[in-house]
Amino acid sequence: MRIQPPRKPQSHPDRNLDCQEALERSFQDLLDLAVEAGWSRQEAMQALIELTNAHLAMDEANEITEAQILSTRSSKH
Repeated sequence: MRIQPPRKPQSHPDRNLDCQEALERSFQDLLDLAVEAGWSRQEAMQALIELTNAHLAMDEANEITEAQILSTRSSKH
């Protein structure tokens, strides 16, 4: 399945809505697959929320670590 690319620049206030629209079909397909495997829709949706939160936290931690590394490198020069 193909996901549509962004139609608006990053600074546009509706860009997130476009992303939601682009992901909607894949999201529904993923929920359907989880239900077919025996999970309830609620379980699958909760799992996706928790996975999303975990990945957001990991990305944030990685950004902080990268900033600290850059700061350490620049202070040594």
